Amino acid sequence: MYLKSGVRNVTMDNVAAEFGISKKTLYQYFSDKEDLVTHVVDYFLESPEHNMKNLGGDNAIDHMFAVRNRVAYILKFYNNNIESELKKSYPTLYKRVHEAKRQRIFANTIDNLRQGISEGLYRKDIDPYFIAKLQVGRMLYTVNPDYGIFEDYEVNSLSFFDSIMNYHMSAVCTDKGIKYYKNQLNKIKNEDNT
Repeated sequence: MYLKSGVRNVTMDNVAAEFGISKKTLYQYFSDKEDLVTHVVDYFLESPEHNMKNLGGDNAIDHMFAVRNRVAYILKFYNNNIESELKKSYPTLYKRVHEAKRQRIFANTIDNLRQGISEGLYRKDIDPYFIAKLQVGRMLYTVNPDYGIFEDYEVNSLSFFDSIMNYHMSAVCTDKGIKYYKNQLNKIKNEDNT
């Protein structure tokens, strides 16, 4: 409900109705809305199923396409204002979310780059730490509408994510990797058109 409608728009009454319980029952488990929001955020931060690292894939490039599939799914439900709402209404919680995202993007990028290098799909002359830091900046700052570089409608589209992924893959892939990447990309585009 928070992803779809935003934190501010979802009331305790809405949550109680969604679960088919009384508001009084809901308050037996959560002291207030902030407590509920905190538990929901904690669930997403701690749940292995919401970690992009665990998406699998036969190789590093396949993993990137698994991430793309997850992003496509999230974009169907995501209200981009949720982070802005957390920042305004629950700043401590927002800082935890922001830091968790930063750490995950960095660690997942490092792992993916090392895997791709060992598979011969990514260039050996790249510095995984440097590229991971660029990726963090790209994902947390460049694509954040608050900074005015891109608009909400741009950031909330799968084609935008595809452009970022294409930029990244073009920079890190070997000739073998770029050929494999383009082949996989063509398969996905053909699936999307059917």
